[in-house]
Amino acid sequence: MNYHTEQKHISLPIPEKFRDTALTFSQEQPNPQKAKQVYLNTLAVQVVNSYLQMLDIPTNLEASYSWDAWVRISADVADLLLPGIGNLECRYTRTGDDICYLPPEVWENRFGYIFVEINKTCTEAKIKGFLPQIQNPEINLNNLQNLDNFIEYYHQNSIVNLRKWLDGIYTTKWQNCDDFKLQNKLQNKLQNKSQKTPGFAFRSVKVRGLEIDTPQKVWQSINQLYTQDQLVKILPSELVNMVNNINNLPNSDLALTETINYLLQTTSDEEIRWTLAEILWNLAPKHPAISARRIMDLGMQLGGNAIALMVAILPKQDQSFAVLLRVYPMGNQTYLPTGLKLAGLYENGQPFLEVEAREGKDNYMQLKFCAEVDEKFQVRVKIGDVSITEKFII
Repeated sequence: MNYHTEQKHISLPIPEKFRDTALTFSQEQPNPQKAKQVYLNTLAVQVVNSYLQMLDIPTNLEASYSWDAWVRISADVADLLLPGIGNLECRYTRTGDDICYLPPEVWENRFGYIFVEINKTCTEAKIKGFLPQIQNPEINLNNLQNLDNFIEYYHQNSIVNLRKWLDGIYTTKWQNCDDFKLQNKLQNKLQNKSQKTPGFAFRSVKVRGLEIDTPQKVWQSINQLYTQDQLVKILPSELVNMVNNINNLPNSDLALTETINYLLQTTSDEEIRWTLAEILWNLAPKHPAISARRIMDLGMQLGGNAIALMVAILPKQDQSFAVLLRVYPMGNQTYLPTGLKLAGLYENGQPFLEVEAREGKDNYMQLKFCAEVDEKFQVRVKIGDVSITEKFII
């Protein structure tokens, strides 16, 4: 497909197959006004999808909200899913328009906004420009950023800076684990699914076989990781006294939280550190020592398989960082699908660690490794011929 640049705009022909798809979607609508809206929305999305494919920017048209029949009927959306990035809103304008009005359903949860002018015969489109976010739903089309800004913005956001997580800075595609779990429970109820606990049950009563449902059992679990002599040497005396009198403390959770946090900062044993972190995730999930942990739903991007990817990072005493990767089954699935692969890749795409799910045996899989400041790596989740790759930098 040929295109040319004119006054910083990209002009593209609208092929007949785009119009056929738009017509099919529009004929599903309840009235002529809604049909016209869906027709033009669908053209805009396809034009932007075609443009991004020319730039070798990955897209997933079928997983976009605009490609869902029920969403098209109930909302005014024209989004295009950029895997690992978010939903890019593709709003149409008509030749001669100076203003574009954005509906409330697209004011939030968008990676950005691209504006596409469609001519009267719907045979040609002109990509007018881009906005990373909106302050006002009434957009003056003369104030758009050029497309070079979009490309730079995309590449800045296509790699996740994990050190920013330690400062509480996250991109919208990565969710708080507790919020994610609650959201999926609600979705299960709405879909009348089984009310089994999802595979990513972070608030479990056990961590690696250690019972942690009472303060006393948490302390007993710590005693399975350390001998009493080791704890006396490592911990300040006031913490030792507090946990030894755990039954008499009015705020036993606070005493345990302080103890676990202290051990996290002082131990060099990576297995123990991650076990302590997992206990703390259950005891105090918002504690700053272990809050650099986020999760993402891969289901729409992984061939419809209900899978979640969790990533966590812990700083080490030697100024490097420990990284944990996990995949969980979602919804009412107890085990990961057979053959699912989780891999850690070097920056060049070569794997350095990989695990594969066994039939009916793995309710999660994980990889653990250490990385240096500014080191880049990738995470790939794959099943069959379908895969999703996320890029990270420390």
